[in-house]
Amino acid sequence: MGGLFTILLVVWIAFQVSPRPGAFLINRLFAGKAEITEPTKFQAAQQQVVVTKDLAYPSTHQENQFDLYLPKAKAPVLLWIHGGGYVGGDKAGMVEFATRTAADAHVAVVAMNYQLAPDSQYPNQLQQVDELVHYLQRHATDFPQLDLTKIFIGGDSAGAQIALQYATVQTNPDYAKTLNLTPRITKELQGTLSYCGPVDLQQVAHEQSQDRFLKFFVKTVAWSLLGTKDWQHSAQLQQASVAQHVTASFPPTFITDAQNFSFQSQGEALVQKLTALQVPVTSLFFQEALNHEYQFDYALPEAQTCYQQTIAFLKEYQ
Repeated sequence: MGGLFTILLVVWIAFQVSPRPGAFLINRLFAGKAEITEPTKFQAAQQQVVVTKDLAYPSTHQENQFDLYLPKAKAPVLLWIHGGGYVGGDKAGMVEFATRTAADAHVAVVAMNYQLAPDSQYPNQLQQVDELVHYLQRHATDFPQLDLTKIFIGGDSAGAQIALQYATVQTNPDYAKTLNLTPRITKELQGTLSYCGPVDLQQVAHEQSQDRFLKFFVKTVAWSLLGTKDWQHSAQLQQASVAQHVTASFPPTFITDAQNFSFQSQGEALVQKLTALQVPVTSLFFQEALNHEYQFDYALPEAQTCYQQTIAFLKEYQ
């Protein structure tokens, strides 16, 4: 009995002194092969799209690879950043969405990886987006099917926050200076897309949920990303809260979210802020109790609606 108590005590201490044990468990939640939820339409889209996987972009960090999903002719670019709570996920999970979107919206989808927390902390993920964009610009002749004069940037979950923060850098010069980044695609940026993104992170610091898993998840992810157990009072948390830094120069934006284990109130806050700034916004929220990342389960009618509106948004702002 004493041995078991000692083991439990050691485990408890490990979770108190480092985010790594918790981050490892959360990472495992996002592991596994991506499920194709609508095979017939996916297979039809595959016939129209050329896929090149695991291309490398120069980076000061690891996991610096991206996949290209190219329609048959030159097309605007959709740079997509995967989710996974900053501590998990992979670009491979985007295969169904990226293939179908490339075919149906006639965009070249660039699905990127980035080094995960806690091994890589904020704002390194943002820097990796900048490194990839810079690489594509410098090597434009190597990618003749990418119309780099028209760029959309989007993501799901954590990736949505990273994507919209990068868009904020492009459209708010004073904000860009606080991150030591130079806007690269101010004129080229056509729009942003947020799928279930934590886009007003300051709300997380005041989260009052009684759900023990959700509290564990938020604490572990924030500690892993920001590098401090006292993350609620971190200046970086405020800096990463997209809704607090957008301006009237922000591009047209598509925002969707769900009610269960997600960030709908944050999405709604960003919609309200952008609307007040007279930025064109397409928003999609539901009364039904949908789960976080509902939009990739194409067996759901709500996911079908989201997909159709996504394609319409991309076509409208090309």
